[in-house]
Amino acid sequence: MGAVSLLLFALTFFSTRPSTRYMSLLLIAVGLYFMWAYQVPMSGWIKASIYNASLISLLLTVPLLSSILYFEPYQQHLSSFVVKYVSSPFRFYAVVSAILTLLASLINLASFHFVHQLFRPLAKQYPEKLFNSALIRGFLPNTLWSPSYISVAFISQYVNLSWLALAPLGISLAAAGAPLLLGLGWLEYGRSSISAPVQDPNPTPGFEASRKSLGKLVFQTVVLIILIVALEQYTKKSAMVIVPLVSLIGPLLLALAYGRSEAYLAQARDFLQHRLPLITNEIVLFTAIGFFGYALGISEIPQYIPLLINQLGLDTPQLLLPILVFSIGLFSTIGIHPMITIAALATSLPPGSVPLSPLQMAGAYLAGYMLYTVLSPFSAANLLLGSLAQQSPVTVGLKENGGFAVLYAVLCIGIILVCF
Repeated sequence: MGAVSLLLFALTFFSTRPSTRYMSLLLIAVGLYFMWAYQVPMSGWIKASIYNASLISLLLTVPLLSSILYFEPYQQHLSSFVVKYVSSPFRFYAVVSAILTLLASLINLASFHFVHQLFRPLAKQYPEKLFNSALIRGFLPNTLWSPSYISVAFISQYVNLSWLALAPLGISLAAAGAPLLLGLGWLEYGRSSISAPVQDPNPTPGFEASRKSLGKLVFQTVVLIILIVALEQYTKKSAMVIVPLVSLIGPLLLALAYGRSEAYLAQARDFLQHRLPLITNEIVLFTAIGFFGYALGISEIPQYIPLLINQLGLDTPQLLLPILVFSIGLFSTIGIHPMITIAALATSLPPGSVPLSPLQMAGAYLAGYMLYTVLSPFSAANLLLGSLAQQSPVTVGLKENGGFAVLYAVLCIGIILVCF
């Protein structure tokens, strides 16, 4: 595994963005200093090299889950179905965010392309900000709970909790985001109305056929999530083992059950030829973060962080939790990936060293990662949405939706303190 990890790192390193290369080299340099300074044996070097191997495995396989979206012409069915309900700016906002949330729970960033293409003709009738806000806000709740998200898998690994242990917290935080999303949307667009009835831009199947087809898609999505939960419970393996396994076999089994093997094979070929080569940045960065996190953990630095927190008088949950959340978000705005911050914090603040339970620590990291998604101009969601909207990532993220993200983070902090 160590040899494969190093080979994969070497093969993908020069295909990454310059910023990724510089940050990765810096993390590795710091890690090398600690490894040499503390005279780590060969077994330690191997562990450091493969520390995030499970995350990379998850990253490489999760896109296969999206193949179920191509078993039927779901975009046409969605267009036929939702046009009945999109009769005002607020309803458009609510429908777009709800569908993005549903699809993103399974296929992550790929949902942006799917939903943007679906609603782009209708979006021309509304303010541009409305469409962008619905997309990014609909995406956020899944960063807090979905087993197919790197944020959840990464935090689960560093706080040493299973996805099942994290799920009640993550789902509670995600559910709390729905009324906030709709309430703020109503304040922004609830009193607006459109001047002409919405017309379906594409000829589509009948409404009843579309409803049945979308019900099938929802059922397939639920089956995959239940399969993840059942296997994790039965095998006692972590989500980072189970999710890649389900990503490989789940859609294939559904394709065989529904007679859609040709569609599955076509998507598998497309994944191998086009989508897989685009994941080089994440492979390099995750490998470097794992090496840095392991090396930091064997140093003496983690011993001093809890002492510093106590000396500064920050040793109460009410003070420490907001500091952790907003530190992750603020560092991300200057280009420090939240995984780097979380790896350093989790290594420096082991269970029992501060007055927060492992579940509360996980909640703080999840809320901080959620902030990064909107506040950082370097987040994958902002970069992708900015590309689709042909606007700056700063505009679609921080400028238009920064306030929502901060309110959501404050709400998450309150729920963690009161309920967990």
